[in-house]
Amino acid sequence: MSKGWFSPHDSNRRIGSLVDVSATEAKINLTKAGSGEQTWILGTRLPVGEVNEFVFIDCGQLSILARVVKVWLENGERLSVEGLEDNHPNNNPIGIVQLLVSVDVETGFNHRGVKQYPRLGTQVYAAHPKLVSMLAEGVLNTSTHDLQLPIAEMPHNSSVNIGITPEKLFSRHCAILGSTGGGKSYTMANLIENVYQHGGKILLLDATGEYASLPCESYYVGENSNVKDGQKVTYPHWMFTDTDIRALLRPSAQSQAPKLDEAIKSLKIVSLDKDMDLSSLKIVNGLLIKKNSSKSSFDQAIVTTATRLSEAKWSFAKLAEQIIEECVKPNVKDDSKWADIAENDVGYCLNLISRIKAMSTNPNLKWMIDCDPLLQQIPTLLEEFCIDSGAKILRLDLSAIPFEANAREILVNAIGRKLLSLARHSKIHHKNPLLVFIDESHQFLNKRLGDETSRFELDAFGNIAKEGRKYGLNVVIATQRPRDIPEDVLSQIGTLIVHRLTNEKDQEIVKKAVGSIDQRSASFLPVLGQGEALLLGVDFPFPMTVKIKTPNAKPESRSASFSMIWRAKNHAAK
Repeated sequence: MSKGWFSPHDSNRRIGSLVDVSATEAKINLTKAGSGEQTWILGTRLPVGEVNEFVFIDCGQLSILARVVKVWLENGERLSVEGLEDNHPNNNPIGIVQLLVSVDVETGFNHRGVKQYPRLGTQVYAAHPKLVSMLAEGVLNTSTHDLQLPIAEMPHNSSVNIGITPEKLFSRHCAILGSTGGGKSYTMANLIENVYQHGGKILLLDATGEYASLPCESYYVGENSNVKDGQKVTYPHWMFTDTDIRALLRPSAQSQAPKLDEAIKSLKIVSLDKDMDLSSLKIVNGLLIKKNSSKSSFDQAIVTTATRLSEAKWSFAKLAEQIIEECVKPNVKDDSKWADIAENDVGYCLNLISRIKAMSTNPNLKWMIDCDPLLQQIPTLLEEFCIDSGAKILRLDLSAIPFEANAREILVNAIGRKLLSLARHSKIHHKNPLLVFIDESHQFLNKRLGDETSRFELDAFGNIAKEGRKYGLNVVIATQRPRDIPEDVLSQIGTLIVHRLTNEKDQEIVKKAVGSIDQRSASFLPVLGQGEALLLGVDFPFPMTVKIKTPNAKPESRSASFSMIWRAKNHAAK
Protein backbone atom coordinates (compact mmCIF):
# COMPACT_ATOMS: atom_id res chain seq x y z
CA MET A 1 0.00 0.00 0.00
CA SER A 2 1.31 3.48 -0.91
CA LYS A 3 2.49 5.77 1.86
CA GLY A 4 -0.45 7.55 3.47
CA TRP A 5 -3.07 5.63 1.52
CA PHE A 6 -5.76 3.60 3.30
CA SER A 7 -8.83 1.69 2.21
CA PRO A 8 -11.59 3.90 0.80
CA HIS A 9 -14.19 1.29 1.78
CA ASP A 10 -14.75 1.90 5.49
CA SER A 11 -18.00 0.35 6.72
CA ASN A 12 -18.47 3.31 9.08
CA ARG A 13 -18.60 5.62 6.05
CA ARG A 14 -21.17 3.63 4.07
CA ILE A 15 -23.94 5.90 2.81
CA GLY A 16 -25.88 3.81 0.28
CA SER A 17 -25.92 1.39 -2.63
CA LEU A 18 -25.99 1.52 -6.42
CA VAL A 19 -29.31 1.15 -8.31
CA ASP A 20 -28.57 2.49 -11.80
CA VAL A 21 -25.41 2.90 -13.94
CA SER A 22 -24.72 4.71 -17.23
CA ALA A 23 -21.51 5.62 -19.08
CA THR A 24 -20.85 8.81 -17.08
CA GLU A 25 -23.31 8.75 -14.15
CA ALA A 26 -24.83 6.47 -11.58
CA LYS A 27 -27.91 6.57 -9.38
CA ILE A 28 -27.66 5.54 -5.74
CA ASN A 29 -29.94 4.96 -2.78
CA LEU A 30 -28.87 7.23 0.07
CA THR A 31 -29.83 5.40 3.24
CA LYS A 32 -29.55 8.28 5.75
CA ALA A 33 -29.76 11.37 3.57
CA GLY A 34 -33.43 12.02 4.29
CA SER A 35 -33.20 12.14 8.10
CA GLY A 36 -32.40 15.85 8.21
CA GLU A 37 -29.77 15.21 10.88
CA GLN A 38 -25.98 15.54 10.84
CA THR A 39 -23.91 12.37 10.91
CA TRP A 40 -20.60 12.28 12.79
CA ILE A 41 -17.73 9.79 12.94
CA LEU A 42 -14.79 10.18 15.34
CA GLY A 43 -15.62 13.84 15.86
CA THR A 44 -15.72 14.60 12.12
CA ARG A 45 -18.91 15.34 10.21
CA LEU A 46 -19.76 12.70 7.64
CA PRO A 47 -21.34 14.10 4.46
CA VAL A 48 -24.29 11.89 3.60
CA GLY A 49 -25.78 12.67 0.24
CA GLU A 50 -24.61 16.29 -0.01
CA VAL A 51 -24.17 17.94 -3.40
CA ASN A 52 -20.54 18.46 -4.50
CA GLU A 53 -19.24 15.85 -2.03
CA PHE A 54 -17.18 12.86 -3.18
CA VAL A 55 -18.01 9.17 -2.79
CA PHE A 56 -16.27 5.88 -3.53
CA ILE A 57 -18.16 3.11 -5.34
CA ASP A 58 -16.89 -0.41 -4.61
CA CYS A 59 -15.83 -2.35 -7.72
CA GLY A 60 -13.73 -5.05 -6.04
CA GLN A 61 -10.03 -4.43 -6.65
CA LEU A 62 -10.91 -1.03 -8.05
CA SER A 63 -13.02 1.77 -6.66
CA ILE A 64 -14.64 4.62 -8.59
CA LEU A 65 -14.37 8.13 -7.23
CA ALA A 66 -17.58 10.01 -7.99
CA ARG A 67 -19.12 13.39 -7.19
CA VAL A 68 -22.68 13.88 -5.91
CA VAL A 69 -24.46 16.30 -8.28
CA LYS A 70 -28.14 15.89 -7.37
CA VAL A 71 -30.21 14.52 -4.47
CA TRP A 72 -34.00 14.23 -4.24
CA LEU A 73 -37.02 12.35 -2.89
CA GLU A 74 -39.64 10.80 -5.14
CA ASN A 75 -43.04 12.52 -5.15
CA GLY A 76 -44.63 9.98 -2.85
CA GLU A 77 -42.04 10.62 -0.14
CA ARG A 78 -41.35 14.35 -0.43
CA LEU A 79 -43.67 15.18 2.49
CA SER A 80 -41.94 12.73 4.81
CA VAL A 81 -39.39 15.39 5.81
CA GLU A 82 -42.08 17.88 6.90
CA GLY A 83 -42.73 16.27 10.31
CA LEU A 84 -41.38 17.91 13.46
CA GLU A 85 -41.68 14.81 15.68
CA ASP A 86 -38.69 13.15 17.31
CA ASN A 87 -39.05 9.99 15.25
CA HIS A 88 -36.91 9.75 12.09
CA PRO A 89 -38.77 9.99 8.77
CA ASN A 90 -39.10 6.79 6.78
CA ASN A 91 -38.04 7.67 3.24
CA ASN A 92 -35.66 6.60 0.45
CA PRO A 93 -33.57 9.49 -0.92
CA ILE A 94 -31.96 9.09 -4.34
CA GLY A 95 -28.78 10.70 -5.61
CA ILE A 96 -27.03 11.09 -8.95
CA VAL A 97 -23.24 10.91 -8.95
CA GLN A 98 -20.81 11.84 -11.70
CA LEU A 99 -18.24 9.09 -12.34
CA LEU A 100 -14.74 10.63 -12.30
CA VAL A 101 -11.79 8.25 -12.02
CA SER A 102 -10.95 4.61 -11.24
CA VAL A 103 -8.69 4.00 -8.24
CA ASP A 104 -6.74 0.91 -7.13
CA VAL A 105 -8.08 0.09 -3.65
CA GLU A 106 -4.74 -1.14 -2.29
CA THR A 107 -2.26 1.36 -3.77
CA GLY A 108 -4.36 4.43 -4.60
CA PHE A 109 -2.99 4.58 -8.15
CA ASN A 110 -5.64 6.05 -10.44
CA HIS A 111 -6.61 5.48 -14.04
CA ARG A 112 -8.13 8.35 -16.00
CA GLY A 113 -11.76 7.62 -16.72
CA VAL A 114 -13.73 4.53 -15.71
CA LYS A 115 -11.74 1.32 -16.14
CA GLN A 116 -14.39 -1.05 -14.76
CA TYR A 117 -18.07 -0.29 -14.16
CA PRO A 118 -19.71 -1.36 -10.88
CA ARG A 119 -22.56 -3.83 -10.54
CA LEU A 120 -26.02 -2.99 -9.28
CA GLY A 121 -26.30 -3.24 -5.52
CA THR A 122 -22.64 -2.44 -4.88
CA GLN A 123 -21.89 -0.33 -1.82
CA VAL A 124 -21.18 3.42 -1.81
CA TYR A 125 -18.98 5.15 0.80
CA ALA A 126 -18.43 8.80 1.72
CA ALA A 127 -14.91 9.67 0.54
CA HIS A 128 -12.39 10.59 3.21
CA PRO A 129 -11.10 14.12 2.42
CA LYS A 130 -7.46 13.05 2.79
CA LEU A 131 -7.90 10.40 0.09
CA VAL A 132 -9.59 12.89 -2.22
CA SER A 133 -6.72 15.32 -1.58
CA MET A 134 -4.12 12.68 -2.45
CA LEU A 135 -5.93 11.83 -5.69
CA ALA A 136 -6.32 15.49 -6.68
CA GLU A 137 -2.64 16.17 -5.97
CA GLY A 138 -1.59 13.10 -7.93
CA VAL A 139 1.11 12.29 -5.36
CA LEU A 140 0.57 8.56 -5.82
CA ASN A 141 1.28 8.74 -9.55
CA THR A 142 4.28 11.10 -9.41
CA SER A 143 7.90 11.02 -8.36
CA THR A 144 8.71 11.45 -4.66
CA HIS A 145 11.23 14.13 -5.71
CA ASP A 146 8.54 16.46 -7.06
CA LEU A 147 7.78 19.56 -4.99
CA GLN A 148 4.27 20.11 -3.69
CA LEU A 149 3.10 23.73 -3.62
CA PRO A 150 0.51 24.03 -0.80
CA ILE A 151 -1.83 26.38 -2.63
CA ALA A 152 -5.24 25.21 -1.40
CA GLU A 153 -7.31 23.23 1.08
CA MET A 154 -10.58 21.32 1.04
CA PRO A 155 -13.52 23.77 0.98
CA HIS A 156 -15.19 22.42 4.12
CA ASN A 157 -12.17 20.97 5.88
CA SER A 158 -9.26 23.41 6.28
CA SER A 159 -7.14 20.73 7.98
CA VAL A 160 -6.72 18.89 4.66
CA ASN A 161 -4.19 20.69 2.46
CA ILE A 162 -3.94 20.32 -1.28
CA GLY A 163 -0.49 20.64 -2.77
CA ILE A 164 0.13 20.64 -6.53
CA THR A 165 3.45 20.06 -8.27
CA PRO A 166 4.77 23.04 -10.26
CA GLU A 167 4.93 20.77 -13.31
CA LYS A 168 1.16 20.24 -13.20
CA LEU A 169 0.46 23.90 -12.54
CA PHE A 170 2.81 25.61 -14.98
CA SER A 171 4.40 23.26 -17.53
CA ARG A 172 1.47 23.63 -19.95
CA HIS A 173 0.77 27.24 -18.94
CA CYS A 174 -1.90 28.27 -16.43
CA ALA A 175 -4.97 30.53 -16.42
CA ILE A 176 -6.77 32.00 -13.42
CA LEU A 177 -10.32 32.92 -14.36
CA GLY A 178 -13.26 34.36 -12.44
CA SER A 179 -15.67 37.25 -12.03
CA THR A 180 -14.79 40.29 -9.92
CA GLY A 181 -14.64 39.45 -6.22
CA GLY A 182 -14.19 35.71 -6.76
CA GLY A 183 -10.60 35.59 -5.49
CA LYS A 184 -8.39 35.82 -8.60
CA SER A 185 -5.99 38.33 -7.08
CA TYR A 186 -5.44 36.23 -3.96
CA THR A 187 -4.80 33.18 -6.13
CA MET A 188 -2.24 35.10 -8.19
CA ALA A 189 -0.46 36.32 -5.05
CA ASN A 190 -0.60 32.81 -3.57
CA LEU A 191 1.04 31.23 -6.63
CA ILE A 192 3.68 33.97 -6.85
CA GLU A 193 4.65 33.53 -3.19
CA ASN A 194 4.86 29.74 -3.54
CA VAL A 195 7.00 29.93 -6.66
CA TYR A 196 9.37 32.45 -5.08
CA GLN A 197 9.67 30.51 -1.79
CA HIS A 198 10.59 27.35 -3.71
CA GLY A 199 13.28 29.00 -5.83
CA GLY A 200 11.42 30.11 -8.95
CA LYS A 201 11.79 33.25 -11.06
CA ILE A 202 8.83 35.44 -11.97
CA LEU A 203 8.09 38.38 -14.23
CA LEU A 204 4.84 40.01 -13.11
CA LEU A 205 2.99 42.39 -15.44
CA ASP A 206 0.83 44.27 -12.94
CA ALA A 207 -2.00 46.07 -14.72
CA THR A 208 -3.49 47.88 -11.72
CA GLY A 209 -0.62 48.16 -9.24
CA GLU A 210 -2.39 46.01 -6.64
CA TYR A 211 0.62 43.71 -6.12
CA ALA A 212 2.89 46.47 -4.80
CA SER A 213 3.06 44.72 -1.40
CA LEU A 214 4.90 41.70 -2.78
CA PRO A 215 8.55 41.35 -1.71
CA CYS A 216 10.04 42.14 -5.11
CA GLU A 217 11.85 44.59 -7.36
CA SER A 218 9.29 47.00 -8.79
CA TYR A 219 9.62 49.22 -11.84
CA TYR A 220 7.03 51.63 -13.20
CA VAL A 221 6.03 52.47 -16.75
CA GLY A 222 4.20 55.69 -17.51
CA GLU A 223 3.86 59.14 -15.98
CA ASN A 224 3.68 58.30 -12.27
CA SER A 225 4.66 61.29 -10.13
CA ASN A 226 5.02 59.27 -6.91
CA VAL A 227 7.86 57.11 -8.20
CA LYS A 228 11.59 57.69 -7.82
CA ASP A 229 13.62 58.12 -11.00
CA GLY A 230 15.54 54.91 -10.35
CA GLN A 231 12.31 52.92 -10.56
CA LYS A 232 11.05 54.46 -13.78
CA VAL A 233 11.57 52.47 -16.98
CA THR A 234 10.77 53.06 -20.61
CA TYR A 235 10.31 51.14 -23.83
CA PRO A 236 11.64 53.67 -26.41
CA HIS A 237 9.71 53.99 -29.65
CA TRP A 238 12.84 53.28 -31.69
CA MET A 239 13.06 49.82 -30.09
CA PHE A 240 9.60 48.88 -31.38
CA THR A 241 9.36 47.01 -34.66
CA ASP A 242 7.88 48.50 -37.82
CA THR A 243 4.76 46.41 -37.17
CA ASP A 244 4.41 47.93 -33.67
CA ILE A 245 4.69 51.45 -35.09
CA ARG A 246 2.06 50.65 -37.70
CA ALA A 247 -0.25 49.28 -34.99
CA LEU A 248 0.27 52.50 -33.03
CA LEU A 249 -0.25 54.93 -35.94
CA ARG A 250 -2.75 52.93 -38.06
CA PRO A 251 -1.65 54.09 -41.54
CA SER A 252 -3.76 53.11 -44.53
CA ALA A 253 -2.18 50.20 -46.34
CA GLN A 254 -2.19 51.70 -49.84
CA SER A 255 -0.89 55.28 -49.59
CA GLN A 256 0.24 55.99 -46.03
CA ALA A 257 2.06 52.83 -44.89
CA PRO A 258 4.79 52.96 -47.61
CA LYS A 259 5.47 56.66 -46.86
CA LEU A 260 5.64 55.90 -43.13
CA ASP A 261 8.14 53.08 -43.65
CA GLU A 262 10.33 55.25 -45.88
CA ALA A 263 10.18 58.15 -43.42
CA ILE A 264 11.33 55.94 -40.53
CA LYS A 265 14.14 54.54 -42.65
CA SER A 266 15.27 58.07 -43.54
CA LEU A 267 15.20 59.20 -39.90
CA LYS A 268 17.27 56.17 -38.90
CA ILE A 269 19.91 57.16 -41.44
CA VAL A 270 19.84 60.76 -40.19
CA SER A 271 20.38 59.57 -36.59
CA LEU A 272 23.63 57.87 -37.70
CA ASP A 273 24.98 60.95 -39.48
CA LYS A 274 27.22 61.96 -36.56
CA ASP A 275 28.91 58.56 -36.36
CA MET A 276 29.25 57.78 -40.09
CA ASP A 277 30.29 59.67 -43.22
CA LEU A 278 26.94 60.57 -44.83
CA SER A 279 28.02 63.94 -46.26
CA SER A 280 26.60 63.10 -49.70
CA LEU A 281 23.08 63.33 -48.26
CA LYS A 282 21.17 66.58 -47.83
CA ILE A 283 20.25 66.74 -44.12
CA VAL A 284 18.57 69.91 -42.82
CA ASN A 285 17.28 70.38 -39.25
CA GLY A 286 17.26 66.64 -38.62
CA LEU A 287 15.37 65.85 -41.82
CA LEU A 288 16.59 64.00 -44.90
CA ILE A 289 15.67 66.15 -47.90
CA LYS A 290 14.83 64.06 -50.96
CA LYS A 291 13.41 66.83 -53.18
CA ASN A 292 15.71 67.22 -56.19
CA SER A 293 18.33 65.00 -54.50
CA SER A 294 20.33 62.09 -55.86
CA LYS A 295 18.85 58.63 -55.47
CA SER A 296 22.25 56.93 -55.63
CA SER A 297 23.49 58.85 -52.59
CA PHE A 298 20.52 57.59 -50.62
CA ASP A 299 21.01 54.00 -51.84
CA GLN A 300 24.68 54.17 -50.87
CA ALA A 301 23.73 55.45 -47.40
CA ILE A 302 21.44 52.47 -46.90
CA VAL A 303 24.30 50.10 -47.72
CA THR A 304 26.69 52.00 -45.45
CA THR A 305 24.32 51.98 -42.44
CA ALA A 306 22.78 48.53 -42.99
CA THR A 307 24.41 46.84 -39.99
CA ARG A 308 23.34 49.58 -37.56
CA LEU A 309 20.01 50.59 -39.02
CA SER A 310 17.91 48.32 -36.77
CA GLU A 311 19.34 49.94 -33.60
CA ALA A 312 19.24 53.55 -34.78
CA LYS A 313 17.63 56.00 -32.33
CA TRP A 314 15.41 57.92 -34.72
CA SER A 315 13.36 60.97 -33.71
CA PHE A 316 9.58 60.58 -33.47
CA ALA A 317 9.16 64.35 -33.25
CA LYS A 318 10.56 64.68 -36.81
CA LEU A 319 8.39 61.90 -38.25
CA ALA A 320 5.48 64.06 -39.44
CA GLU A 321 7.79 66.44 -41.32
CA GLN A 322 9.82 63.56 -42.76
CA ILE A 323 6.68 62.00 -44.24
CA ILE A 324 6.16 65.20 -46.19
CA GLU A 325 9.76 64.94 -47.45
CA GLU A 326 8.98 61.41 -48.69
CA CYS A 327 6.13 62.68 -50.85
CA VAL A 328 8.21 63.48 -53.95
CA LYS A 329 7.34 63.23 -57.62
CA PRO A 330 9.25 60.97 -60.00
CA ASN A 331 11.67 62.92 -62.21
CA VAL A 332 10.67 62.24 -65.81
CA LYS A 333 13.75 64.04 -67.17
CA ASP A 334 16.40 62.53 -64.89
CA ASP A 335 15.59 59.18 -63.30
CA SER A 336 18.66 59.40 -61.04
CA LYS A 337 17.00 62.16 -59.00
CA TRP A 338 13.73 62.84 -57.26
CA ALA A 339 11.62 65.80 -58.36
CA ASP A 340 9.59 68.33 -56.32
CA ILE A 341 7.13 67.62 -53.51
CA ALA A 342 3.94 65.85 -54.66
CA GLU A 343 1.12 67.82 -53.06
CA ASN A 344 -1.44 65.09 -53.80
CA ASP A 345 0.61 62.53 -51.88
CA VAL A 346 0.91 64.93 -48.96
CA GLY A 347 -2.87 65.35 -49.00
CA TYR A 348 -3.33 61.56 -48.76
CA CYS A 349 -1.10 61.52 -45.67
CA LEU A 350 -2.58 64.50 -43.81
CA ASN A 351 -4.64 62.49 -41.29
CA LEU A 352 -1.60 60.31 -40.53
CA ILE A 353 0.56 63.44 -40.10
CA SER A 354 -1.94 65.02 -37.71
CA ARG A 355 -2.13 61.78 -35.70
CA ILE A 356 1.68 61.69 -35.39
CA LYS A 357 1.80 65.34 -34.24
CA ALA A 358 -0.89 64.69 -31.62
CA MET A 359 1.02 61.72 -30.23
CA SER A 360 4.30 63.66 -30.22
CA THR A 361 2.81 66.23 -27.85
CA ASN A 362 0.74 63.81 -25.74
CA PRO A 363 2.24 63.78 -22.20
CA ASN A 364 0.66 60.38 -21.48
CA LEU A 365 2.85 58.79 -24.13
CA LYS A 366 6.18 60.36 -23.10
CA TRP A 367 7.25 57.03 -21.56
CA MET A 368 7.72 55.68 -25.08
CA ILE A 369 7.82 58.59 -27.56
CA ASP A 370 11.11 60.53 -27.49
CA CYS A 371 11.51 59.52 -23.85
CA ASP A 372 14.23 60.46 -21.40
CA PRO A 373 17.42 58.73 -22.69
CA LEU A 374 18.72 58.34 -19.12
CA LEU A 375 15.85 56.07 -18.02
CA GLN A 376 16.45 52.33 -17.86
CA GLN A 377 15.04 50.52 -20.87
CA ILE A 378 12.69 47.56 -20.46
CA PRO A 379 14.43 45.32 -23.06
CA THR A 380 17.76 45.75 -21.24
CA LEU A 381 16.09 45.17 -17.87
CA LEU A 382 14.48 41.95 -19.14
CA GLU A 383 17.74 40.67 -20.55
CA GLU A 384 19.61 41.25 -17.28
CA PHE A 385 16.77 39.65 -15.32
CA CYS A 386 16.64 36.53 -17.52
CA ILE A 387 20.40 35.97 -17.36
CA ASP A 388 20.32 36.05 -13.53
CA SER A 389 19.76 32.47 -12.31
CA GLY A 390 18.65 33.40 -8.77
CA ALA A 391 15.10 33.28 -7.41
CA LYS A 392 13.56 36.66 -8.09
CA ILE A 393 10.33 38.53 -8.67
CA LEU A 394 10.41 41.42 -11.12
CA ARG A 395 7.22 43.49 -11.15
CA LEU A 396 6.45 45.89 -13.97
CA ASP A 397 3.70 48.27 -12.85
CA LEU A 398 1.66 49.27 -15.91
CA SER A 399 -1.13 51.06 -14.06
CA ALA A 400 -0.06 54.53 -15.28
CA ILE A 401 -0.13 53.60 -18.97
CA PRO A 402 -3.23 55.08 -20.63
CA PHE A 403 -5.66 53.04 -22.68
CA GLU A 404 -5.43 55.46 -25.61
CA ALA A 405 -3.72 54.47 -28.85
CA ASN A 406 -3.65 50.81 -27.71
CA ALA A 407 -0.36 51.63 -26.00
CA ARG A 408 -0.85 48.93 -23.34
CA GLU A 409 -1.46 46.13 -25.81
CA ILE A 410 1.45 47.19 -28.01
CA LEU A 411 3.85 47.39 -25.06
CA VAL A 412 2.92 43.99 -23.61
CA ASN A 413 3.12 42.43 -27.07
CA ALA A 414 6.63 43.91 -27.47
CA ILE A 415 7.60 42.51 -24.06
CA GLY A 416 6.34 39.08 -25.10
CA ARG A 417 8.29 39.23 -28.35
CA LYS A 418 11.45 40.23 -26.46
CA LEU A 419 11.03 37.33 -24.02
CA LEU A 420 10.58 34.85 -26.85
CA SER A 421 13.70 36.24 -28.54
CA LEU A 422 15.67 35.81 -25.29
CA ALA A 423 14.39 32.23 -25.03
CA ARG A 424 15.40 31.44 -28.61
CA HIS A 425 18.89 32.78 -27.82
CA SER A 426 19.16 30.53 -24.73
CA LYS A 427 18.87 33.36 -22.19
CA ILE A 428 15.80 31.48 -20.92
CA HIS A 429 16.08 27.70 -20.84
CA HIS A 430 15.01 24.62 -18.87
CA LYS A 431 17.76 25.09 -16.29
CA ASN A 432 16.83 28.74 -15.87
CA PRO A 433 13.05 28.83 -16.51
CA LEU A 434 10.85 31.90 -16.27
CA LEU A 435 7.18 32.26 -15.34
CA VAL A 436 5.38 35.32 -16.72
CA PHE A 437 2.31 36.35 -14.70
CA ILE A 438 -0.07 38.70 -16.55
CA ASP A 439 -2.78 40.29 -14.41
CA GLU A 440 -5.99 41.55 -16.07
CA SER A 441 -4.71 39.93 -19.23
CA HIS A 442 -7.86 40.79 -21.20
CA GLN A 443 -6.53 44.38 -21.29
CA PHE A 444 -3.42 43.33 -23.19
CA LEU A 445 -3.93 40.16 -25.16
CA ASN A 446 -6.32 41.45 -27.81
CA LYS A 447 -5.77 39.38 -30.89
CA ARG A 448 -6.00 42.13 -33.51
CA LEU A 449 -5.91 45.91 -33.86
CA GLY A 450 -7.26 47.94 -36.74
CA ASP A 451 -9.96 47.29 -39.31
CA GLU A 452 -10.24 44.84 -42.18
CA THR A 453 -8.10 46.94 -44.54
CA SER A 454 -5.28 47.51 -42.06
CA ARG A 455 -5.28 44.79 -39.43
CA PHE A 456 -2.29 44.19 -37.14
CA GLU A 457 -1.71 40.95 -35.28
CA LEU A 458 -0.47 41.18 -31.69
CA ASP A 459 0.47 37.53 -31.39
CA ALA A 460 3.61 37.46 -29.23
CA PHE A 461 1.98 35.67 -26.31
CA GLY A 462 0.13 33.41 -28.70
CA ASN A 463 3.54 32.33 -29.99
CA ILE A 464 4.83 31.93 -26.42
CA ALA A 465 1.81 29.75 -25.62
CA LYS A 466 2.62 27.57 -28.63
CA GLU A 467 6.39 27.23 -28.34
CA GLY A 468 7.50 28.75 -25.02
CA ARG A 469 7.36 25.40 -23.16
CA LYS A 470 10.32 23.97 -25.03
CA TYR A 471 12.46 26.88 -23.81
CA GLY A 472 11.27 26.94 -20.19
CA LEU A 473 9.17 30.08 -20.81
CA ASN A 474 5.68 29.66 -19.37
CA VAL A 475 2.73 31.98 -18.87
CA VAL A 476 0.15 32.45 -16.09
CA ILE A 477 -2.73 34.70 -17.10
CA ALA A 478 -5.50 36.09 -14.89
CA THR A 479 -8.69 37.61 -16.23
CA GLN A 480 -12.33 38.21 -15.41
CA ARG A 481 -13.25 38.08 -19.09
CA PRO A 482 -12.13 34.75 -20.62
CA ARG A 483 -14.10 35.57 -23.78
CA ASP A 484 -11.65 38.41 -24.53
CA ILE A 485 -8.55 36.20 -24.45
CA PRO A 486 -7.34 35.17 -27.93
CA GLU A 487 -8.30 31.62 -28.78
CA ASP A 488 -4.73 30.70 -29.78
CA VAL A 489 -3.60 31.59 -26.24
CA LEU A 490 -6.41 29.97 -24.27
CA SER A 491 -6.36 26.78 -26.35
CA GLN A 492 -2.75 26.17 -25.28
CA ILE A 493 -3.51 26.51 -21.55
CA GLY A 494 -3.18 23.16 -19.78
CA THR A 495 -4.26 24.16 -16.25
CA LEU A 496 -7.23 26.28 -15.26
CA ILE A 497 -8.03 27.65 -11.81
CA VAL A 498 -11.59 28.87 -12.28
CA HIS A 499 -13.29 31.01 -9.65
CA ARG A 500 -16.94 32.04 -9.79
CA LEU A 501 -18.10 32.75 -13.36
CA THR A 502 -21.63 34.03 -13.88
CA ASN A 503 -21.50 34.93 -17.56
CA GLU A 504 -22.65 32.08 -19.80
CA LYS A 505 -20.26 33.06 -22.62
CA ASP A 506 -17.32 32.88 -20.21
CA GLN A 507 -18.48 29.46 -19.01
CA GLU A 508 -18.65 28.25 -22.62
CA ILE A 509 -15.09 29.44 -23.22
CA VAL A 510 -13.91 27.39 -20.24
CA LYS A 511 -15.73 24.29 -21.50
CA LYS A 512 -14.08 24.62 -24.91
CA ALA A 513 -10.61 25.27 -23.47
CA VAL A 514 -10.43 22.03 -21.48
CA GLY A 515 -12.12 18.93 -22.83
CA SER A 516 -12.31 17.17 -19.47
CA ILE A 517 -14.87 19.59 -18.05
CA ASP A 518 -18.50 18.70 -18.68
CA GLN A 519 -21.92 20.13 -17.94
CA ARG A 520 -21.99 18.69 -14.43
CA SER A 521 -18.67 20.26 -13.41
CA ALA A 522 -19.49 23.54 -15.14
CA SER A 523 -22.76 23.80 -13.21
CA PHE A 524 -20.78 24.67 -10.06
CA LEU A 525 -19.06 27.73 -11.61
CA PRO A 526 -21.80 30.34 -10.89
CA VAL A 527 -22.17 29.29 -7.23
CA LEU A 528 -18.56 29.01 -6.07
CA GLY A 529 -17.88 30.93 -2.85
CA GLN A 530 -15.24 33.63 -2.45
CA GLY A 531 -11.81 32.03 -2.65
CA GLU A 532 -13.22 28.75 -3.94
CA ALA A 533 -12.13 27.56 -7.37
CA LEU A 534 -12.53 24.66 -9.73
CA LEU A 535 -9.13 23.12 -10.38
CA LEU A 536 -8.93 21.34 -13.71
CA GLY A 537 -6.61 20.56 -16.53
CA VAL A 538 -5.01 17.91 -18.67
CA ASP A 539 -2.73 16.76 -15.84
CA PHE A 540 -5.47 16.43 -13.22
CA PRO A 541 -7.46 13.20 -13.00
CA PHE A 542 -10.76 14.99 -12.35
CA PRO A 543 -12.16 18.52 -11.83
CA MET A 544 -12.13 19.42 -8.14
CA THR A 545 -13.44 22.30 -6.04
CA VAL A 546 -10.80 23.72 -3.68
CA LYS A 547 -10.41 26.77 -1.46
CA ILE A 548 -7.30 28.79 -2.28
CA LYS A 549 -5.22 29.77 0.75
CA THR A 550 -4.89 33.45 1.65
CA PRO A 551 -1.46 34.83 0.63
CA ASN A 552 0.85 36.50 3.14
CA ALA A 553 1.14 39.66 1.03
CA LYS A 554 -2.47 40.47 0.25
CA PRO A 555 -3.15 42.45 -2.94
CA GLU A 556 -4.45 45.97 -2.41
CA SER A 557 -8.15 46.17 -3.16
CA ARG A 558 -9.12 48.98 -5.51
CA SER A 559 -12.77 49.04 -4.38
CA ALA A 560 -13.99 52.08 -2.48
CA SER A 561 -15.10 51.61 1.13
CA PHE A 562 -18.30 53.61 0.80
CA SER A 563 -19.62 53.03 4.32
CA MET A 564 -16.38 54.08 5.99
CA ILE A 565 -15.94 57.19 3.82
CA TRP A 566 -19.53 58.38 4.10
CA ARG A 567 -19.64 57.72 7.86
CA ALA A 568 -16.45 59.78 8.33
CA LYS A 569 -17.88 62.65 6.24
CA ASN A 570 -21.13 62.65 8.21
CA HIS A 571 -19.21 62.61 11.49
CA ALA A 572 -17.04 65.54 10.34
CA ALA A 573 -20.12 67.49 9.27
CA LYS A 574 -21.61 67.18 12.75
